[in-house]
Amino acid sequence: MSRRGGRQRRDIYDGLPSDAQYKRTAHKRAKEQSVKRWLVRFLFLAVIAVLVWQFGDDVRRMMRVEAHQVADEMQGVGNHIKEGRDRRAGVDWVEGE
Repeated sequence: MSRRGGRQRRDIYDGLPSDAQYKRTAHKRAKEQSVKRWLVRFLFLAVIAVLVWQFGDDVRRMMRVEAHQVADEMQGVGNHIKEGRDRRAGVDWVEGE
């Protein structure tokens, strides 16, 4: 309803039969695109779920091994940094050698 006069406003596409047909076609197209988009999302999630169900333990094990390797490498880097710092500071320097 419009604010003036209490009349309902007509839709701009209701003027001609071709306009009404365009409105129906556009609505149908938008609905089909929306359904297609939701279907693609659902299928993507279903594929992810199947992959996790099928290979979840292997992936988890692989990630755990990778995490341990990275942790070992980081610890090695930390040790090298400490050794370099101590060497530059002369921590293990013995006078007279």
